[in-house]
Amino acid sequence: MPSWMTGAFSFGDFTIGVGPSISIVVSALALIALEVFLRRSVTGTAMRAAAEDFDVVRLMGIPASRIIATAFLLSGLLAGLAAMLWVAQRASVDPLMGFTPVLKAFIAAVVGGLGSLPGAVAGGFLLGIIEVLLQATLPGAIAPYRDAIVLSGVIAVLLVRPQGLIPAVRAQRS
Repeated sequence: MPSWMTGAFSFGDFTIGVGPSISIVVSALALIALEVFLRRSVTGTAMRAAAEDFDVVRLMGIPASRIIATAFLLSGLLAGLAAMLWVAQRASVDPLMGFTPVLKAFIAAVVGGLGSLPGAVAGGFLLGIIEVLLQATLPGAIAPYRDAIVLSGVIAVLLVRPQGLIPAVRAQRS
């Protein structure tokens, strides 16, 4: 790791490393850029419409191949950004290093509400807060079971709200 990424900032009783703070800022900027792209651009609107009803998008004259290519490009860029941030945090690479973040991202998306960007963000925050609180409060003998306890909480949330915390808004057809 470069020396400038190994330092830390102190805010009163809290200390956060330079690397994690860079990850937080870059992730927040990427999330804001994605939301602006999906809500304000013509291509983003077409992508949201294609997610709702692909056949209608084709009938409207929007080139479907361009929407699909843009979606793949955007997902590849975001995945590459996430991979760079993850490798910067770990400072090592191994074949299974992406399994845990992908699993947690999927769980966060399901808990937040599939198809809902704000729901996925809320699910990610909820999952992260629960994990940190459990890590800070669980006794040493139970600490290895933290992930099992978190997944039990996820199941409990899905039993109460099977559509997720913030379900995707779907247009009603008349």
